[in-house]
Amino acid sequence: MNRFWGNWRPSMATSLWVCAIGIGQVAYWPRLPGSAELASQILLAVVALWLILFVTGIANTVRGGYWLLVCRFLFPFVFGTCWALASNLQSLEQRLPADLHGSDHNVTVEIVSLPQSAPAVSYFGAPLPAARGYRDVRFRARITNATDPRFLNRVVQLGWYRMAPDDFVGLRAGSRWRLHVRLKQPRGSTNPHTFDYEAWLLEQGIFATGYVRDRDQQPELLATGTGIDALRESIRDGLGGDGVDSYSSAPLMRALLLGDRGGIGEDTRGLLQRTGTAHLLAISGLHVGMVAACFFFIGGLLGRFAGLLPRAPRVFRNPVGLAGAAGLLAAVIYTLVSGAPLSAQRALLMVAVAVVTLILRRRLDAHLALALALCGVLLWQPLAVLNAGFWLSFVAVAVLLLRFQGRVRVTAAAEGEEQGLRERIARVFVIGFANNVRSQLAIVVGLLIPSLIIFSGLSLTGLLVNLVAIPWVGLTILPLILLGAVLPIHSLSALLWRLADMQLQWLLGFMRGVDEALPGWFALPAPTIWLAVLGVLSCLIWLLPKGLPGRGLAWLLIPVIGASALPFQRAQSPYLELSVLDVGQGLAVTAVTQDHTLVFDTGAATAAGWSAGAAVLAPYLRALGRDRVDQLVVSHGDRDHAGGVAGLSESIEVVESYSPGQLTRRLARDLPKATASKRCVAGQSQRVGRLTLTWLWPDAATEQANGFPRLSGEENDHSCVALLQWAGVRILLTGDISSRVERRLARRYPDFLPVDVLIAPHHGSRTSSSEGFIRWSQPSCVVFSAGYKHRFGHPHKEVVARYAEAGVGQLNTADSGAVRFWWDSASVLEIHEARAEGRFWYTGHSNKNYNNQTLSCR
Repeated sequence: MNRFWGNWRPSMATSLWVCAIGIGQVAYWPRLPGSAELASQILLAVVALWLILFVTGIANTVRGGYWLLVCRFLFPFVFGTCWALASNLQSLEQRLPADLHGSDHNVTVEIVSLPQSAPAVSYFGAPLPAARGYRDVRFRARITNATDPRFLNRVVQLGWYRMAPDDFVGLRAGSRWRLHVRLKQPRGSTNPHTFDYEAWLLEQGIFATGYVRDRDQQPELLATGTGIDALRESIRDGLGGDGVDSYSSAPLMRALLLGDRGGIGEDTRGLLQRTGTAHLLAISGLHVGMVAACFFFIGGLLGRFAGLLPRAPRVFRNPVGLAGAAGLLAAVIYTLVSGAPLSAQRALLMVAVAVVTLILRRRLDAHLALALALCGVLLWQPLAVLNAGFWLSFVAVAVLLLRFQGRVRVTAAAEGEEQGLRERIARVFVIGFANNVRSQLAIVVGLLIPSLIIFSGLSLTGLLVNLVAIPWVGLTILPLILLGAVLPIHSLSALLWRLADMQLQWLLGFMRGVDEALPGWFALPAPTIWLAVLGVLSCLIWLLPKGLPGRGLAWLLIPVIGASALPFQRAQSPYLELSVLDVGQGLAVTAVTQDHTLVFDTGAATAAGWSAGAAVLAPYLRALGRDRVDQLVVSHGDRDHAGGVAGLSESIEVVESYSPGQLTRRLARDLPKATASKRCVAGQSQRVGRLTLTWLWPDAATEQANGFPRLSGEENDHSCVALLQWAGVRILLTGDISSRVERRLARRYPDFLPVDVLIAPHHGSRTSSSEGFIRWSQPSCVVFSAGYKHRFGHPHKEVVARYAEAGVGQLNTADSGAVRFWWDSASVLEIHEARAEGRFWYTGHSNKNYNNQTLSCR
């Protein structure tokens, strides 16, 4: 072992990195063994053993061999693993128990977030009369009193639907209410390449989600808000809140200061995405760092001017101390005003370490500081590795260290050449601009592969726009907004906010000009493992010092980017991939071949702005390398099927759309003018390559004669029914038809051949999937697209029993997440379930035992 280690001794930074790896890797375990109590006991034993070695001096005298491995590697790794295991197990135990899912409770809560509201809508999307002033509101609250002691001090995410105007006035951050609520386990849809809402809820420490049942019991306002929550609410009121905005850029100002992004329009969001500046709206380490740096600079100037005064207090004669105190105080205030999100807490910890080190005049190696901050953040938040912002922020810092640490740029002044004041000032600006360009270029290169993996694309103008936007926002706009929020003089606050508003308008104008002149967002498929590895190696080599042998290999980055944009990543041989995506109580299906993309239904959209089309379908298709939808089928007009149309069409080009009857006209308003809108009519078919699409229903020519109402396209029985055929594979898509239409189909197509996959009619409701329909379609597998323990109770237990009696394999998105069927050119089938991918927080969140049925197509 001594010959292996030689004279090298691992540093403290190495041990911190090992500890951080031990903490982070637990978040990716498929299951967590044992219990939080057992993990805590092992953790205490490890700490006790380490203390024994430290007190006896063994740890300090180790120079090599196995003891070096134990003390510098094994102990930190085991400590980190046990710490994360205990913390993660405790997080799982602090969620609503499964047996209480859907139960009602009387609780006293304190509102701990800024409530987000929108005009109230019905379940099927029809807006309620605006004159009534009813609102749909979402907020986060901490339970302060409940009959069940397990609920005390737990944080819940609640909705209050069709909230009366009188109640809405009193619902403010910090206020206390007595509410009757229905709680659910914290759970989210599970789809490949999309945001994992369930992991985010776990990371945020959410005990349960749910909604207020104001019809069962009248809500009671107990106390108005006080403290920092009331301050945040008053600041939002000053910037417009849910009323009329006081400033043109009020939504952006609220987002930058309070983290309140509810009022930002879709046009502005799209502009920020295309220009690569969307990160400016998410309160992160960048914001905290910019505020701290700005006020550090201001504090330093004040300290130097105060030092010129003969009677200035001694504390003001230390420019470094005053600058550090000003920067740290500003960072603390900003973190509190922004609502103290986890990302801001992480950044505040890093700022505090840097400021204390600077004030104490201790030289701290940058790599050790990064390792210390990383380990400290993970000790505080072991699940932070599940957050994309964690990776982006730490990778960016590591990239800057790799690019700039230890490198000194030799200038004329450094060589002893005298310069005047004007030349020195000009030189400072030139060097500052050059360093800004180099740092932004390094960050763009360093974050290239993470951006492709996380966002499935990159902004081609991001480098140029961020060169202007980041210093502009950090050095002028954000400090002005923060100062305006904390100053007690209203007129002065209004002046500062007006200056910030004016500059934001200028910045948006600059972004629009760049967006119109240059190409913006470029969507790319998720890179394969080998392409990602090659890309990371190329980026690392490019970031190394010039003159290093082999640095020219970094140009391999160019073919990596080009390769990820080319279609050869897709399977070369013919294939069909059918995906029933998990969109809760709704339906969204994709059928993808090597040269064709079809979407059947788009899931729901909510009044708060969430759209399954934009949040689920579009990211999933982009990750597959698809930049357009050749055919979009909207089976009928219910919001859980058609709600995501606008979100999908705004994100991805839609070539053709199909829908029943008069629904075609209504959907045309949500689709681009270039999209060809057509009706689905029974008997018509279309063939693209090996894929054939045949319409089985509705039959527009015979409906009036057979007792059906006018074909509006809004009714369940108006649903488009389609048969997909590919290389002998048959897939039946049925929308929300009832048993009445099922009987019509059986009579119209008496010689119908068995299907391989059936998308269950009406999510498996009791009024569909009749015995006759099952005998007629003879499916090998049926998929129910339903919400987890939803109040509609889909699939109904009688329907599950009918399919089971017929020997049909069954899958449910509420249990499996997204279900993907893959057929190769030989029609060999593979089935993938998203919830079987291995995430420990999925354990126990299934519908398998909800109706005492085990559903499977294997």
